[in-house]
Amino acid sequence: MSQNKQLNMLGLALRAGQLIHGDEQVEAGVKNNQARVVILASDASEATIQRYQELCQRQNIPLNLTYDRYQISHAVGKARSVVAVTNQGMAKKFLSYEQESEDSYDA
Repeated sequence: MSQNKQLNMLGLALRAGQLIHGDEQVEAGVKNNQARVVILASDASEATIQRYQELCQRQNIPLNLTYDRYQISHAVGKARSVVAVTNQGMAKKFLSYEQESEDSYDA
């Protein structure tokens, strides 16, 4: 359930103009501190995953690897393996859904 909320949040962020997508744009967004949370496909190449892990860690930006390329692409309506939410409020909401999911497993 929380995963659906997160994916819906990506579509909402896109429509609101608060989502950057594509490798070059997201990398630039992370480097200039525009990205608030990065969502990278779990089926991306090992080199890409490692690059984003290092980049996000350096900039102290949360990195989410929950979804595969198909799920991300379906959520934003474009073939993408990496997106980033740029709005702080939307990023917090996205991450709160992740916490909700973890809490439901603890019960």
